[in-house]
Amino acid sequence: MKKVNVALITTLLGLSIGASIAFAQTPAEQPNGERAHKMHERWKAADKDGDGKISRAEAVALPRINKHFDEIDTNKDGFITLEELKAFHEKRGALKQKQS
Repeated sequence: MKKVNVALITTLLGLSIGASIAFAQTPAEQPNGERAHKMHERWKAADKDGDGKISRAEAVALPRINKHFDEIDTNKDGFITLEELKAFHEKRGALKQKQS
């Protein structure tokens, strides 16, 4: 009986610590989730033809993307895909870290 209680207490303690860590991390992660969600909504609204890509004409609705359109459109096909946008953000993030 004591072995079961010790195991139960150890398990509950582990779950409690895990939950505390997860709860502590939630506020830091939440803005990124909200920001990603808002960007996805703006992307869908700008993608008037629903092809999953942003043309130069559609980019007008997204000023930051429009400003950097040629940098983001790495394959120079006249469209920006989510993959190109993600790569652009990763590249800029890496450059900012180097500068710090």
